[in-house]
Amino acid sequence: MESLQKLEEIVEVSDGIMVARGDLGVEIPLEQIPTVQEVIINVCRQLNKPVIVASQLLESMVEYPTPTRAEVADVSEAVRQYADALMLSGKSAIGPYAQKAVSFLRMASSRMELWSHEGNRHSALYQCQLGVSLSDRIAEQICNSAVKMANNLRMDAIFVYTKHGHMTSLLSRIRPYPPIFAFTNDDSTRMALNLQWGVIPLLVDLSDDMEANISKTIDLIKTKGMVTEGDSVLVVSDLTPAHFTSTAFQSIQVKTIG
Repeated sequence: MESLQKLEEIVEVSDGIMVARGDLGVEIPLEQIPTVQEVIINVCRQLNKPVIVASQLLESMVEYPTPTRAEVADVSEAVRQYADALMLSGKSAIGPYAQKAVSFLRMASSRMELWSHEGNRHSALYQCQLGVSLSDRIAEQICNSAVKMANNLRMDAIFVYTKHGHMTSLLSRIRPYPPIFAFTNDDSTRMALNLQWGVIPLLVDLSDDMEANISKTIDLIKTKGMVTEGDSVLVVSDLTPAHFTSTAFQSIQVKTIG
């Protein structure tokens, strides 16, 4: 209970947060868990920290091949609240229906995301300003504008080129409609971005030639069947070659897949 009084301070100094409802239910009254979960998820999104919802998701699938209706609703509610990740435990570790559990989790999550998309519910999300320095505020505004453009123009994807994942996380924080493909040459960044909402991170060799990076990654994503000819993608980057100023590559481009 004491930690909830200092939730923002804890989130600010954390790399990520897990909402472990089982442990949470030992510390607070059970009827408060749903609202506390939503508050934690919202604070994490505002402060740009990944948040995982865990404990007892699809719990009955430890023994049975299908979840209860209430469990499906529980998964859908966590997705509606814009959690970055959902975590199975016993269902996939010791349960005999691990693949089915993952399949149900994906199916319920995808359906709720589609409902949010169709109802334009992302547009109601409030964003507080995070950046303090001018360069951070510029990056934040570029990401805000990029997501607004991608949504309004119905882009098929967002491409972001990143070293440490900062602009990728700022894009993810706004929960855009198109998927975010994050290209990085740093494997630890790629692994960390796996937790970010809507992000598909890929490890690629990146150069100082931005057009070459774009061409190479478009070919890569086309090969994987994730974009097709005629698709439109929005491109942003936080890569800065040594001979450029820190804001030289902070721009937004729109490309059509040829």
